[in-house]
Amino acid sequence: MITVIGVPDVPGTAAGLFRSLAKGGISITMIVQNAPDAGSAAMTFTVARNDANAAMDIVRGRMVEVGAEGCMRDDNIARLSVWGKHLEETTGIAGDFFSILADSGINVLAINTTSDVVSCIIEDAHIDKAVQLIAQRFGLSVERID
Repeated sequence: MITVIGVPDVPGTAAGLFRSLAKGGISITMIVQNAPDAGSAAMTFTVARNDANAAMDIVRGRMVEVGAEGCMRDDNIARLSVWGKHLEETTGIAGDFFSILADSGINVLAINTTSDVVSCIIEDAHIDKAVQLIAQRFGLSVERID
């Protein structure tokens, strides 16, 4: 997980950064950006573990150009997702999903959802427990992608 801090809230900033990463052969697996505050935002994204060093090199190389204040990296994370068409048709899934994690003392570092996917970033150390609890609660099969 890489977070770019103090990203200017102007058109094209995200496009330029993610195009540079794509040119470097790096696939982005999740993007979260907070609402801008005082003209800047923080942008967090995830990449495959084996792409993290190259991604950080690219981000550091683009920081001055885009006017970002800094960046940081966390290698000890995992993405937890549930998906399916039933998510659109059922109310309360997000609440249940995050309650299960909270009740187990698992902190959520980032959230990204669509109409058919609920995803979050948690500490890597908690992924096995989280997967087991979520799968059990929702009656889901488990697919682990490393």
